[in-house]
Amino acid sequence: MNELKSKLNKEQYEAVQSIDGAVLILAGAGSGKTSTITHRLAYLINAGIDPSSILTLTFTNKAAKEMRDRAFALLGNNISTSPLLCTFHKFGMLFLQFHIYKLKRDNNFLVIDKSDRKRILKSIDNSLPPSYVSSCISDIKNLGLLASDAKKDELSYINDIEKMIYIYQKYEEVLKHDNLLDFDDLILLPYIIMRDFSDVQDAISKKYTYLMVDEFQDTNDLQLKLIKQICSHHQNICVVGDDDQSIYSWRGANIKNILEFDKHFKDVKKVILNQNYRSSIEILDFANDIISSNAKRFPKNLISNIGSKEKVEIIYSSNEHDEGMKIANTINKLRNSGKSISDMAILFRVHAISRSIEEYLNKFNIPYKIIGGIKFYERAEIKDIIAYFRVLELQDDFSLKRIINVPKRGIGKRSIEKMEIASKQKGMKLYDFLLNSS
Repeated sequence: MNELKSKLNKEQYEAVQSIDGAVLILAGAGSGKTSTITHRLAYLINAGIDPSSILTLTFTNKAAKEMRDRAFALLGNNISTSPLLCTFHKFGMLFLQFHIYKLKRDNNFLVIDKSDRKRILKSIDNSLPPSYVSSCISDIKNLGLLASDAKKDELSYINDIEKMIYIYQKYEEVLKHDNLLDFDDLILLPYIIMRDFSDVQDAISKKYTYLMVDEFQDTNDLQLKLIKQICSHHQNICVVGDDDQSIYSWRGANIKNILEFDKHFKDVKKVILNQNYRSSIEILDFANDIISSNAKRFPKNLISNIGSKEKVEIIYSSNEHDEGMKIANTINKLRNSGKSISDMAILFRVHAISRSIEEYLNKFNIPYKIIGGIKFYERAEIKDIIAYFRVLELQDDFSLKRIINVPKRGIGKRSIEKMEIASKQKGMKLYDFLLNSS
């Protein structure tokens, strides 16, 4: 315990040793949030709490891996059972592996991505843009609603709501028929199962008696409902977040979840981490001046551990080409003054902006590497391989339609549609229909 205390500042250690009850840790930017979470996890286990009763939820696999590695490094080989530390979606997948049978579905489901989702939606109704329909259905799901729960008057803010509910219903039918889930289902269906089957909710809440949630300012309404279900038999929840870093309202994040945390849980203990280990005084002063204009926030004053450095410079640009040229010019000047390219980074909100920046980096012969791009499991060739395995193992029609013409076999969309109609008329799976036809 003393070793943990020596590595933390006063506020961090206060957060770490607050074990029981509801705890809200307001972690300002660069304040050692990850260190606090991992030390708290180690503290819980060192205090004698069963590791298997601790659940830590975050938003990215990268964050989960970093926390897991750092927590286990602190614990060494002192534990025989590992605590569950994963993303919300990974937790949902693990949950459904054991409990999806409650919905009369098999646990050999396939999780589809956005492109698959749009393809299905387009086949149901082509009169509306698939991206728009996909976004609306995602919004409805993130409210915790199945198609049967959706009410037109409650969702009147969505255009074409009557048609949208119809498409959602047909979309659900396709997913059930082919035993598919989308990413929203990985949160929605666990919530539905625990809502409708109290024995499952009781079992989960009694299993995970200590819950930690990272980046709580990014949670949406459905995730909060799921969290409350997990805490239905206890109040041992510790959430970490920063209301000043809430930027995902466009994808459903609800800032009220963190601002009104004490309305959902009783006797909340609030700890503010205000020691910043990342930025200079100038950067913090600049950031504080901007965010202080926001009336709906927890007041906090970040203190720099680095001290004073260069002033923050604001560069105004008339268009994206002017911006790209100025960025490249600035980097070139820094490089010529002896600064290392590897110490420089350019951050931008959308990939469309990168084009003009890359153009001028190339003009100035500045080497660069773009971080991001297509995820491994979203690559076409990986999805094709998985589809082949599913066809071999499960005779999965959805996967069969994906690879029936991969590699090219001269089978067009019209031919596939005709075969699909014929198989439905005979009450057969497409796989069985093709097998019998051959």
